[in-house]
Amino acid sequence: ESWNPREIRTGDLGHIDSDGFVHIDGRASNLLITSFGRNISPEWVESELLAGPLLAQAVVVGDARPWCAALVYGTAASSSDADIGAWIQQVNQRLPDYARIVDWQRLSEPLSVESGLLTSNGRPRRHAIEAQYRSLIEELYASPREAINQ
Repeated sequence: ESWNPREIRTGDLGHIDSDGFVHIDGRASNLLITSFGRNISPEWVESELLAGPLLAQAVVVGDARPWCAALVYGTAASSSDADIGAWIQQVNQRLPDYARIVDWQRLSEPLSVESGLLTSNGRPRRHAIEAQYRSLIEELYASPREAINQ
């Protein structure tokens, strides 16, 4: 039995669909639990945000908060905040209400391995990002942009 275990604990969250395909939905250690008790895999929302041409990086925050917010870095400096906001609104239409981005902030520089904000394979170091951008995140929750939630 030790050669063929039925379960292997990897820390990944996932499911097997009706066709037998395995889908990885995120990491258990990254799970956000809102103040309303909703569990959200930030990787899921981030992948939706990054599916379009405007954003190069997105980090979703919202653990113990009433809604999700995002820190984003655009693919081009010429992308306007209005364009990014419109894209986030479009993504929100595909997400359930509890996972929608209510507010966001554009980062002035990309997250990097050298700054200690990304792992060597490019994944966000969430605790380091939240520590470095703590005041920016607090501002997001102090006065949300109502238009994004519509």
